[in-house]
Amino acid sequence: MRRLYVACALAFAACAVDQQQPADVDPSTQEIIRGKDEKKLPQVVAVHINTFNGFNVLCSGTYFAPRVVATAGHCVRFANIPGQAFVYFGKDYLTDKMALPNIPAPGQPSVWARAETVAPHPDYDATLNYPDIAFLHLDRDLPFDPIPLWREPIPDNVNKGQIVGWGGSKALTADITQVEGAGIKRSAMVKILGTPTEADFHPDDPNPGILDPAIRANLVKTDGMAPHANTCAGDSGGPLLIKVKGQDYLAGISFWTGLFCEDYGMFTRIDPFLDVFDDAVRRAGQAQIVPRLECVLSEDDGSKRAYFGYNSQNALTVGIPYGGQNFFPKDTAGARPAAFAPGDNPFKFAVPFSGNDQLTWLLIPPGGPTTVVSANASSPACDPNDPTLVCGNECNAALGAECAYPGLKYNGCVNDCVGTIQVLGYYGCGTETTNYFKCVGGVAPAAANWDCSSTAFPPAPAPPNCETELNAVFCCLYGYCS
Repeated sequence: MRRLYVACALAFAACAVDQQQPADVDPSTQEIIRGKDEKKLPQVVAVHINTFNGFNVLCSGTYFAPRVVATAGHCVRFANIPGQAFVYFGKDYLTDKMALPNIPAPGQPSVWARAETVAPHPDYDATLNYPDIAFLHLDRDLPFDPIPLWREPIPDNVNKGQIVGWGGSKALTADITQVEGAGIKRSAMVKILGTPTEADFHPDDPNPGILDPAIRANLVKTDGMAPHANTCAGDSGGPLLIKVKGQDYLAGISFWTGLFCEDYGMFTRIDPFLDVFDDAVRRAGQAQIVPRLECVLSEDDGSKRAYFGYNSQNALTVGIPYGGQNFFPKDTAGARPAAFAPGDNPFKFAVPFSGNDQLTWLLIPPGGPTTVVSANASSPACDPNDPTLVCGNECNAALGAECAYPGLKYNGCVNDCVGTIQVLGYYGCGTETTNYFKCVGGVAPAAANWDCSSTAFPPAPAPPNCETELNAVFCCLYGYCS
């Protein structure tokens, strides 16, 4: 089945364990050597990311707030397949990873969670490895309490910490591109040496951020000289934990180590970046969700359809069930969402009405504000060929297919669809492309109507659905007319 989408060039820089070639890792990830198997800290999860480049990234992370995991920024700088970033909190990662990308839905027993969004620190600079922090917002709560953040500088009298991660146990090469033992969670106690100095820059193992005093002040170094334990490839994003009055706290995030995973470990401190950590927690359900009327479309039979969308500043899906907080009396078919996905979601649903009706949608999100959206026959009219309207209908149909892959995102689908119309319009085939996506928007959801063979792109209509319109696109583009 031919698929209609824009081919994009995907840049990639390897910096994590390649799960298709388990010994291949990047020098900037880490795994714990001379450690022991860890069984008491479920909050330290494996971070697994599938990419278009064929690499399956393995890093580590810490569950520090409900539905939020912190990891290293360099772990997420990949050509990630949408919806295929996961965290693992079970006991046999090497076996359980074989089930990916299919995992149980939220609410069902699982040792996996899917990341709805994955984002590095907004100021992350890959050339400096700083600030090497990223957040994964999950599609479910994990079945244990998070580890709290240490919200102050590490006290001078705290000179020991615990490192935990899912990397292997031995580096086979100096640049740690070859290791063994990855995929098993290990931990060890380490000596905290405090803030690194300029002398910790090594030209043969360059970490240029160390040369900047302002950056060094926000890092912490641990002693990894044998026989002490140290970090290595696969542990990037894992925690440096400190214990204060019997409570474990997340005080640092692992991002760098020495040649052969020896000598030292480097961690990004938590306390200088509390603003981004707190914002990540806010966006786990307490950020704004603002509904809106898009326009009103007049049908050929004289009836009308009001199209609505919303923008959610949250980084995960927020449930607002029908009732007093999600009230829309004229939406008798229940077209409006009760689960609000992150990001901008234009033309998410439509409600039919007659010319005399007044439509009112009241929404009260957990993080506010209360918003009332109204529509009637005098509201702004839709252009039936508006690419965003056409693509909204197309994506609602494709992602509503019975066989649709659960990790795909509506707003990403709309953006790709609009981009396709714009690009092919440049080549003079915009009308044909628009007609094709209009047709897709009318395909019924039964699995037999869809080709769902790709887990990276929305379903495409299965023949004979929309074949005439698709042939018209290829005829326009290439002269292949049948």
